[in-house]
Amino acid sequence: MTAFDGGWRAELVRLGGSIPQDDRPPTDPEAEAAAQAGVERYLAMLHEFAAAPDEDAAPAVVESLHPIDDYGVYESAYAALRSLPSSAFGRVAARTIAPWVARHGATHHSIRTALAPLGVDASARASFVEAASRWRPDERVTAVEALTEWAREDAQWEAVLAAVGAAVPAAGAADPIPAHWPADWRAATEAFRASGRVDLAWTPERDLTAHFDRVFAMLELDHGAAWRDVGDLLNIFTRRIREYPLFIAAFHALPEARRERILANLACSRPDAAARLRDAPAA
Repeated sequence: MTAFDGGWRAELVRLGGSIPQDDRPPTDPEAEAAAQAGVERYLAMLHEFAAAPDEDAAPAVVESLHPIDDYGVYESAYAALRSLPSSAFGRVAARTIAPWVARHGATHHSIRTALAPLGVDASARASFVEAASRWRPDERVTAVEALTEWAREDAQWEAVLAAVGAAVPAAGAADPIPAHWPADWRAATEAFRASGRVDLAWTPERDLTAHFDRVFAMLELDHGAAWRDVGDLLNIFTRRIREYPLFIAAFHALPEARRERILANLACSRPDAAARLRDAPAA
């Protein structure tokens, strides 16, 4: 029987946070070899755990996940956690979610991916809820805030939120598309609601400023079941960032009532984006 003692757990956590990053300073061949040996040791330890899953040691697997680029290495950690019985997985998830989020924040994909079975495994979710009943008030606040953020992006987390008795983000009724809108505005909105497509809102891309009015109009509408995708209308600025200050200026030039409607709709899916838009200086 493998003993997953304190030394083993500390080493696993350390190695999980030591995966070489692309932006690290150049190193010599000896250091590169040592770094690669650390990754191989981490993977071997995860395989060791998966062969004899231990609920008491499992939190160390979660703690070994860090908000870094893992280049696929963490897939073995996710698999190791899934080797636990469903009920044990749920208890481990309840034990680790608040401390991990308090330490690292809720935005990195590693923690969401690690705990994703809660959304689809009823047995894991039931044991998670039972263990969550013993959360301290601060732990509950931290965990529910994280789950709510994840539910804004992925509907599977709604079941987890509901199970712990928290409010679930809900879609409102979609506003009708105004009949007087130009045909291209209507087509862009229909495509967005049907499949989350945002390309028609910004087509053609030669001059993004020419499409600000269309995008602002779309952002003002409640899009019903497509509410999670509203923030994606701003994704174009990840590759055309030089036009973003112009978008900010145009937004601040809108009447206050229009700005407030846009911010309210955007905040449902992307409160971070709504806050940036609201707080960015107009010039």
